[in-house]
Amino acid sequence: MDFLGKVFNWMVIIGLILLLGRIVTAVFLFMDIPFTSFFKEYSVISIIVLIIGVIGQHYTKPDKK
Repeated sequence: MDFLGKVFNWMVIIGLILLLGRIVTAVFLFMDIPFTSFFKEYSVISIIVLIIGVIGQHYTKPDKK
């Protein structure tokens, strides 16, 4: 279970980085500044990775009751 917890933590980190990249891309596109389209092309994948990571973190963290 410890291994899965680490995998889900990394998925959240990667998802947040991709989300930040999407936000930066949107800002640059709004200001008409040329920027990479990498984050725009993989936007659905980044959201899926982030959601799976957050859900996995929720289920793998120990219960503190």
